[in-house]
Amino acid sequence: MKKLIVLTLTVLMVLSLVAPGIAIASETGSTSVNVATGGGEYPVVKCKWEIEPNDPNYESGDPAHLTPGTQINPPLAACTTKTICYYAVVTDEEDGGDVSQVFADVYHPNGSPEPYGPSVVGGVDPMPYFKYEVPFSYYVTGDPAEAIVWDAYYMGLITFNSDYDINDVIYELDKGTAAIWYGCEEIDYEQPGGYYNVYDYAVDDNNNLSEALYNQFLYVPTCGIEVDFTGINFGSTNLGVEKMIPGDTIWDCDPGINHATVRNIGNTWTHVKIMFDDMDFGKDSTGKWNVNFDARMGSDDAYYVGPIMPEQWYTLPNALNLSYKDELDISINILKGFGPHTGTIYLECVTEPFADPVPPIIVGQCARGDCCQESD
Repeated sequence: MKKLIVLTLTVLMVLSLVAPGIAIASETGSTSVNVATGGGEYPVVKCKWEIEPNDPNYESGDPAHLTPGTQINPPLAACTTKTICYYAVVTDEEDGGDVSQVFADVYHPNGSPEPYGPSVVGGVDPMPYFKYEVPFSYYVTGDPAEAIVWDAYYMGLITFNSDYDINDVIYELDKGTAAIWYGCEEIDYEQPGGYYNVYDYAVDDNNNLSEALYNQFLYVPTCGIEVDFTGINFGSTNLGVEKMIPGDTIWDCDPGINHATVRNIGNTWTHVKIMFDDMDFGKDSTGKWNVNFDARMGSDDAYYVGPIMPEQWYTLPNALNLSYKDELDISINILKGFGPHTGTIYLECVTEPFADPVPPIIVGQCARGDCCQESD
């Protein structure tokens, strides 16, 4: 998915006080504990699925439900989140369905860059790329639960335990020996696109832990950019002289002219793709344009692109990190023409795949603090 932007060219200090003459000693010791498990049959997670509760189709990335599982589009808005609800049907056959806890361990996609990468290890079965543990609450059983399961089933969202199918699940819900549990959590706009690994567990009243039921949901990899300017005004210039309008890294909550900053609002690394019209300077009799442009993201000339001819897309070679921003320098070089001219600049984004180690083309400054939409 591409995002198109069209623009016009014209101390807190905390003090800890200790009374004189009082010595403070510090000692370190170890702690240990063992959670006993009881006998009998273990609880079972019979099926599971995820939804977007605020989307009428339960999954924004596949509203027609053509692909099995859940696909979720990022919000493509800085500093925002999306709610994801995790559902499971669980039972403890030995105890008539009694379950004390249900939860999901969720992991970022394999290959995600830090701080979402392999350095974060967690979960019941500790693994890298840990995102969070989602606690579930008891929801419902009986007829209301059956209706919910049938809806998710017909949408193709459900993953079943290999020992069960839809008929088994509906039967137990009808008998009240199984129930739906669920929990909801947020995913940030900037968190890496890809397949998130989800492991659901149940615990019964004897502290018996179920086997995990595993599935994935797709946070659809989508690039997105946003700028804090409405136009570029090159002012007065001479023929044959390249004139630059430098950008900056200060995010302007009230977009204006010039001082261009661009930030990544998608869930992938992203290049900036740029195109200009000819501002009505046209071509000479040989077909040569009477104007051309240059562009650079950041201040490193290694990433300078030019000359950029009108009506052609150019992709800048460096790419923005997740939730990062950088300055956008724009230049013009008029070869022939007089008087005032106006035109249009077009911006799109192009995804750069994640890689380890992070390549030097991934640039920018953290933009997470530039969350000023609500105050504007």
